[in-house]
Amino acid sequence: MKTKNIALFSLMLALGVIVNYIEFMVPLPFLFPGAKLGIANSLGIILLYFLGVKYYFGYSFLRVLLSAILFSGFGSTFLISLGGTILAVIFTLIVAKFVKCSIYGISITGAIFHGFGQVIVVSILYQTVYMLTYMLILTISGLISGILVAYLSKSIITKVKIFA
Repeated sequence: MKTKNIALFSLMLALGVIVNYIEFMVPLPFLFPGAKLGIANSLGIILLYFLGVKYYFGYSFLRVLLSAILFSGFGSTFLISLGGTILAVIFTLIVAKFVKCSIYGISITGAIFHGFGQVIVVSILYQTVYMLTYMLILTISGLISGILVAYLSKSIITKVKIFA
């Protein structure tokens, strides 16, 4: 690993944790209950684009872990977030590697599967299948947030030369 890559990764991870916290603390009334924009995910996509899979993978899991350590603890919130992250990372990497779609496809896939992973974990934790009815709402919010995150990520990638 290059020192420059480690420094950029660390900076992006710190920013991701801060953005995650801000999104948690500032609810947006126009979103569905439990949904958020997921702006911190744009930093992961930028890392995937510039530094590759292992940095994206590390960022995704370390952001969830650090957020739990700093803000929420290791209860149900952590497990729900981790479940969403696991499913999102798996499907994002599948789409990025095998489907070779645009940044929009990658971001939308991650957003939608993050919601699916969260619903699955909630269904298991609370032993109810009724939470699965929320999948349609999370698919719609994932589509919207995925588009916004992709737009933000693409804007940053095309304008910031620090990664070059």
